[in-house]
Amino acid sequence: MSDKLKKNFHLGGSIDKALKGEADLQAVSVLQEAWKITARHFLTFLPAIIGLFLAQIALLMLGLQVQLGSPAVFFDTFTNGQEMTAEIIQAGYMSNFWADVLSAPLYVGVSLMALNHAVGLPSKPSHLVKGFPFALVSIITMLLTSSIQGIGSTLFPLIGLFMSMAFGMAIILVCEKRTTPLKAIQYSLMATVRKLMPITAIYLVVMIMFMISFATAGLGLLWTIPFFFNVKGIIYRNLFGITLQVTSVAKKDDANDDESTPPSTKGDVFNA
Repeated sequence: MSDKLKKNFHLGGSIDKALKGEADLQAVSVLQEAWKITARHFLTFLPAIIGLFLAQIALLMLGLQVQLGSPAVFFDTFTNGQEMTAEIIQAGYMSNFWADVLSAPLYVGVSLMALNHAVGLPSKPSHLVKGFPFALVSIITMLLTSSIQGIGSTLFPLIGLFMSMAFGMAIILVCEKRTTPLKAIQYSLMATVRKLMPITAIYLVVMIMFMISFATAGLGLLWTIPFFFNVKGIIYRNLFGITLQVTSVAKKDDANDDESTPPSTKGDVFNA
């Protein structure tokens, strides 16, 4: 027979500390740890990243198909030098917007994998679908944050960039902490403002890495995107903390209950 014992452990900061600016967040330490974590989990994390990317591309193509009749109409403006009309620009923007929103459950799956990495636990490519139980709340959160960012970018591009950074933890909060979307947006914004300097420094480094990755014909993205998600996982852990459930399984000999094998343990952010 076997006995299962489940315990919850909390690692890192907390919502209260994050809102008060008391969380420990050092830019250099976060980047160094994310680099090591990315190297350690690269082969198991990359397939999930590719899966998210392909899903977003498929949704983008579907959006262009619905609005323009064919995705080729949009891409021909770049390859053949055709005129970029207002209709084509609008179709591209809306298709990209809805691709991000509808792929939110997969984005959550990748983010939760990064949280596993941040607490020293492994992940598997199949964990990409672990965000599906949060499909509705993640889509609502992504819809709200993307809409607000879009409005901010329209007013002034730097405002949109700041909102993108400030709302970055919202979609994880609604899943890991079970907060409402509006509360998650509020917590993410306030925590970012409290730690504006280190978070800005971290995002500047990541932005530079993305620029370098595009300069390598996109090959560098194979490293930069997993690195980015791991960076966010570490920031989230340090700011808000992560609760994980550890299960201990002890197998006992029915013939002699006094003897038992050493317990095996496993933990997972997904069960929190």
